[in-house]
Amino acid sequence: METTTEKKPYGTVLIRAKDILDYLEYRVDPVSLQEICTALNTSKSTVLKILNTLCSIDFVKRDEETKKYTLGTALIRYGETARKSFNIVNVAEAVLEELNDTIGETVHLGIYEQDHVVYVKKLNGKGQIILSSQVGHTLPLYCSAMGKAYLAEQSEKDVRDYLSRITIEKRTENTITDPEKLIQDLQEVKQRGYAIDNQENEKDIYCIAVVIKRNGKIEGMMSVSAPRFRITEEKKQKMITSILEARQKIESKLNG
Repeated sequence: METTTEKKPYGTVLIRAKDILDYLEYRVDPVSLQEICTALNTSKSTVLKILNTLCSIDFVKRDEETKKYTLGTALIRYGETARKSFNIVNVAEAVLEELNDTIGETVHLGIYEQDHVVYVKKLNGKGQIILSSQVGHTLPLYCSAMGKAYLAEQSEKDVRDYLSRITIEKRTENTITDPEKLIQDLQEVKQRGYAIDNQENEKDIYCIAVVIKRNGKIEGMMSVSAPRFRITEEKKQKMITSILEARQKIESKLNG
Protein backbone atom coordinates (compact mmCIF):
# COMPACT_ATOMS: atom_id res chain seq x y z
CA MET A 1 0.00 0.00 0.00
CA GLU A 2 1.40 3.40 -1.00
CA THR A 3 2.13 5.97 1.68
CA THR A 4 1.76 9.71 1.56
CA THR A 5 5.40 10.20 2.61
CA GLU A 6 7.04 8.38 -0.29
CA LYS A 7 7.17 11.49 -2.49
CA LYS A 8 8.14 14.95 -1.29
CA PRO A 9 6.17 17.81 -2.84
CA TYR A 10 7.97 20.50 -4.83
CA GLY A 11 6.85 24.08 -4.55
CA THR A 12 5.05 25.44 -1.50
CA VAL A 13 3.13 27.89 -3.71
CA LEU A 14 1.43 24.97 -5.46
CA ILE A 15 0.46 23.53 -2.09
CA ARG A 16 -0.95 26.90 -1.01
CA ALA A 17 -2.90 27.09 -4.28
CA LYS A 18 -4.35 23.64 -3.65
CA ASP A 19 -5.34 24.69 -0.12
CA ILE A 20 -7.25 27.63 -1.59
CA LEU A 21 -9.00 25.45 -4.17
CA ASP A 22 -9.88 22.88 -1.50
CA TYR A 23 -11.37 25.62 0.67
CA LEU A 24 -13.44 27.06 -2.19
CA GLU A 25 -14.69 23.59 -3.13
CA TYR A 26 -16.58 23.24 0.15
CA ARG A 27 -18.07 26.74 0.15
CA VAL A 28 -21.53 27.12 -1.36
CA ASP A 29 -21.43 30.92 -1.54
CA PRO A 30 -18.65 33.18 -2.88
CA VAL A 31 -16.07 34.12 -0.25
CA SER A 32 -13.97 37.20 0.40
CA LEU A 33 -10.21 37.49 0.50
CA GLN A 34 -10.33 37.96 4.26
CA GLU A 35 -12.37 34.77 4.75
CA ILE A 36 -9.82 32.75 2.79
CA CYS A 37 -6.88 34.27 4.68
CA THR A 38 -8.51 33.58 8.04
CA ALA A 39 -9.46 30.00 7.15
CA LEU A 40 -5.97 29.16 5.87
CA ASN A 41 -4.10 31.28 8.41
CA THR A 42 -2.09 32.91 5.63
CA SER A 43 -1.18 36.53 4.94
CA LYS A 44 -3.32 38.62 2.59
CA SER A 45 -0.41 39.39 0.29
CA THR A 46 0.39 35.73 -0.23
CA VAL A 47 -3.20 34.66 -0.78
CA LEU A 48 -3.90 37.59 -3.13
CA LYS A 49 -0.91 36.78 -5.34
CA ILE A 50 -1.99 33.16 -5.64
CA LEU A 51 -5.62 34.10 -6.26
CA ASN A 52 -4.61 36.50 -9.03
CA THR A 53 -2.68 33.71 -10.73
CA LEU A 54 -5.53 31.23 -10.32
CA CYS A 55 -7.95 33.79 -11.76
CA SER A 56 -5.72 34.35 -14.77
CA ILE A 57 -5.98 30.66 -15.71
CA ASP A 58 -9.69 30.37 -14.86
CA PHE A 59 -9.15 28.05 -11.89
CA VAL A 60 -10.80 30.72 -9.73
CA LYS A 61 -13.36 33.39 -10.64
CA ARG A 62 -13.52 36.83 -8.98
CA ASP A 63 -16.72 38.83 -9.01
CA GLU A 64 -15.61 42.40 -9.74
CA GLU A 65 -18.65 43.87 -8.03
CA THR A 66 -18.56 41.94 -4.75
CA LYS A 67 -14.79 41.20 -4.83
CA LYS A 68 -15.56 37.63 -3.81
CA TYR A 69 -14.19 34.37 -5.14
CA THR A 70 -15.55 31.03 -6.42
CA LEU A 71 -14.07 28.09 -8.29
CA GLY A 72 -13.48 28.76 -11.98
CA THR A 73 -14.95 27.06 -15.03
CA ALA A 74 -11.62 25.59 -16.18
CA LEU A 75 -11.84 23.04 -13.38
CA ILE A 76 -15.00 21.58 -14.92
CA ARG A 77 -13.06 20.66 -18.05
CA TYR A 78 -10.19 19.15 -16.09
CA GLY A 79 -12.54 17.27 -13.81
CA GLU A 80 -14.51 15.75 -16.66
CA THR A 81 -11.33 14.72 -18.49
CA ALA A 82 -9.90 13.18 -15.33
CA ARG A 83 -13.12 11.25 -14.73
CA LYS A 84 -13.09 9.85 -18.25
CA SER A 85 -9.45 8.83 -17.90
CA PHE A 86 -10.36 6.22 -15.28
CA ASN A 87 -11.04 3.12 -17.32
CA ILE A 88 -13.05 1.57 -14.50
CA VAL A 89 -15.62 4.39 -14.75
CA ASN A 90 -16.26 3.65 -18.42
CA VAL A 91 -16.40 -0.11 -17.85
CA ALA A 92 -18.58 0.06 -14.73
CA GLU A 93 -21.01 2.83 -15.71
CA ALA A 94 -23.78 0.68 -17.22
CA VAL A 95 -23.65 -1.80 -14.33
CA LEU A 96 -23.74 1.02 -11.78
CA GLU A 97 -26.84 2.44 -13.46
CA GLU A 98 -28.48 -0.99 -13.35
CA LEU A 99 -27.61 -1.32 -9.65
CA ASN A 100 -28.99 2.15 -8.99
CA ASP A 101 -32.28 1.24 -10.68
CA THR A 102 -32.54 -2.09 -8.83
CA ILE A 103 -31.87 -0.73 -5.34
CA GLY A 104 -33.17 2.81 -5.76
CA GLU A 105 -30.42 4.11 -3.48
CA THR A 106 -27.23 6.13 -3.99
CA VAL A 107 -24.42 4.28 -5.75
CA HIS A 108 -20.78 5.38 -5.56
CA LEU A 109 -17.65 4.29 -7.39
CA GLY A 110 -14.33 5.15 -5.78
CA ILE A 111 -10.61 4.63 -6.11
CA TYR A 112 -7.78 4.48 -3.59
CA GLU A 113 -5.49 7.50 -3.49
CA GLN A 114 -3.03 8.48 -0.76
CA ASP A 115 -4.76 6.87 2.23
CA HIS A 116 -8.23 7.97 1.10
CA VAL A 117 -11.13 6.93 -1.07
CA VAL A 118 -11.84 9.36 -3.91
CA TYR A 119 -15.30 9.39 -5.47
CA VAL A 120 -15.10 9.10 -9.27
CA LYS A 121 -18.78 8.39 -9.96
CA LYS A 122 -22.04 9.01 -8.12
CA LEU A 123 -25.61 8.07 -8.99
CA ASN A 124 -28.23 9.63 -6.72
CA GLY A 125 -30.93 7.56 -5.06
CA LYS A 126 -34.48 7.69 -6.35
CA GLY A 127 -35.95 9.12 -3.14
CA GLN A 128 -36.26 12.74 -2.06
CA ILE A 129 -33.20 12.57 0.20
CA ILE A 130 -30.01 13.34 -1.75
CA LEU A 131 -26.71 12.51 -0.04
CA SER A 132 -24.18 15.34 0.13
CA SER A 133 -21.30 13.36 -1.41
CA GLN A 134 -19.81 14.60 -4.68
CA VAL A 135 -17.43 13.30 -7.32
CA GLY A 136 -13.90 14.30 -6.33
CA HIS A 137 -14.59 14.28 -2.60
CA THR A 138 -12.47 12.05 -0.39
CA LEU A 139 -13.28 9.67 2.46
CA PRO A 140 -11.10 8.21 5.22
CA LEU A 141 -10.40 4.51 4.83
CA TYR A 142 -10.95 3.50 8.46
CA CYS A 143 -14.60 4.55 8.82
CA SER A 144 -16.09 4.27 5.33
CA ALA A 145 -17.47 1.11 3.75
CA MET A 146 -15.36 1.50 0.61
CA GLY A 147 -12.30 2.27 2.70
CA LYS A 148 -12.79 -0.77 4.91
CA ALA A 149 -13.39 -2.96 1.85
CA TYR A 150 -10.02 -1.75 0.57
CA LEU A 151 -8.20 -2.19 3.89
CA ALA A 152 -9.58 -5.73 4.30
CA GLU A 153 -7.61 -6.72 1.19
CA GLN A 154 -4.31 -5.48 2.65
CA SER A 155 -1.92 -7.36 4.91
CA GLU A 156 -2.21 -6.77 8.64
CA LYS A 157 1.20 -5.09 8.56
CA ASP A 158 0.06 -2.64 5.89
CA VAL A 159 -3.10 -1.89 7.86
CA ARG A 160 -1.11 -1.24 11.03
CA ASP A 161 1.32 0.97 9.11
CA TYR A 162 -1.63 2.94 7.77
CA LEU A 163 -3.16 3.33 11.23
CA SER A 164 0.17 4.49 12.64
CA ARG A 165 0.46 7.38 10.20
CA ILE A 166 -3.10 8.76 10.43
CA THR A 167 -5.19 10.32 13.17
CA ILE A 168 -8.37 8.36 13.85
CA GLU A 169 -11.22 10.77 14.51
CA LYS A 170 -14.49 9.75 16.12
CA ARG A 171 -16.70 11.09 13.34
CA THR A 172 -19.88 9.59 14.84
CA GLU A 173 -20.83 7.55 17.90
CA ASN A 174 -20.33 4.39 15.82
CA THR A 175 -16.83 5.15 14.52
CA ILE A 176 -14.39 2.39 15.47
CA THR A 177 -11.42 4.16 17.04
CA ASP A 178 -9.69 1.16 18.67
CA PRO A 179 -7.10 -0.19 16.16
CA GLU A 180 -7.48 -3.76 17.43
CA LYS A 181 -11.27 -3.68 17.05
CA LEU A 182 -10.88 -2.20 13.58
CA ILE A 183 -8.48 -4.95 12.53
CA GLN A 184 -10.94 -7.55 13.84
CA ASP A 185 -13.73 -5.83 11.87
CA LEU A 186 -11.59 -5.94 8.72
CA GLN A 187 -11.04 -9.67 9.18
CA GLU A 188 -14.82 -10.12 9.23
CA VAL A 189 -15.11 -7.98 6.09
CA LYS A 190 -12.59 -10.21 4.35
CA GLN A 191 -14.49 -13.36 5.33
CA ARG A 192 -17.94 -12.21 4.21
CA GLY A 193 -16.79 -10.40 1.05
CA TYR A 194 -18.26 -6.96 1.69
CA ALA A 195 -17.87 -4.07 4.14
CA ILE A 196 -20.51 -2.26 6.17
CA ASP A 197 -20.49 1.33 7.38
CA ASN A 198 -23.33 1.53 9.89
CA GLN A 199 -23.27 5.27 10.60
CA GLU A 200 -19.50 5.16 11.20
CA ASN A 201 -18.55 7.94 8.79
CA GLU A 202 -21.77 9.95 8.75
CA LYS A 203 -24.70 9.85 11.14
CA ASP A 204 -27.91 8.31 9.79
CA ILE A 205 -26.21 6.85 6.69
CA TYR A 206 -25.86 3.10 6.12
CA CYS A 207 -23.51 1.83 3.44
CA ILE A 208 -22.37 -1.49 1.96
CA ALA A 209 -19.26 -1.71 -0.24
CA VAL A 210 -17.07 -4.14 -2.16
CA VAL A 211 -13.75 -3.95 -3.96
CA ILE A 212 -13.51 -4.42 -7.71
CA LYS A 213 -10.51 -6.38 -8.95
CA ARG A 214 -8.78 -6.76 -12.29
CA ASN A 215 -6.45 -9.73 -12.55
CA GLY A 216 -6.33 -9.90 -8.75
CA LYS A 217 -5.46 -6.22 -8.34
CA ILE A 218 -7.89 -3.71 -6.82
CA GLU A 219 -9.10 -1.27 -9.47
CA GLY A 220 -11.71 0.47 -7.35
CA MET A 221 -14.48 0.19 -4.80
CA MET A 222 -18.24 0.32 -5.22
CA SER A 223 -20.91 1.11 -2.63
CA VAL A 224 -24.63 1.46 -2.06
CA SER A 225 -25.67 4.05 0.54
CA ALA A 226 -29.05 4.80 2.07
CA PRO A 227 -30.59 6.72 4.98
CA ARG A 228 -30.54 4.42 8.02
CA PHE A 229 -34.30 4.64 8.57
CA ARG A 230 -34.90 2.91 5.22
CA ILE A 231 -32.75 -0.10 6.09
CA THR A 232 -34.77 -3.20 6.93
CA GLU A 233 -33.33 -6.71 7.03
CA GLU A 234 -34.98 -7.41 3.69
CA LYS A 235 -33.53 -4.22 2.17
CA LYS A 236 -30.10 -5.03 3.56
CA GLN A 237 -30.09 -8.49 1.99
CA LYS A 238 -31.21 -7.05 -1.34
CA MET A 239 -28.38 -4.50 -1.22
CA ILE A 240 -25.83 -7.22 -0.48
CA THR A 241 -27.06 -9.57 -3.20
CA SER A 242 -27.30 -6.81 -5.79
CA ILE A 243 -23.88 -5.28 -5.12
CA LEU A 244 -22.17 -8.69 -5.23
CA GLU A 245 -23.86 -9.41 -8.56
CA ALA A 246 -22.82 -5.99 -9.86
CA ARG A 247 -19.21 -6.63 -8.83
CA GLN A 248 -19.21 -9.94 -10.71
CA LYS A 249 -20.49 -8.22 -13.87
CA ILE A 250 -17.91 -5.42 -13.70
CA GLU A 251 -15.03 -7.81 -12.99
CA SER A 252 -16.12 -9.99 -15.91
CA LYS A 253 -15.82 -6.96 -18.17
CA LEU A 254 -12.48 -5.90 -16.69
CA ASN A 255 -10.99 -9.36 -16.93
CA GLY A 256 -12.65 -10.34 -20.20
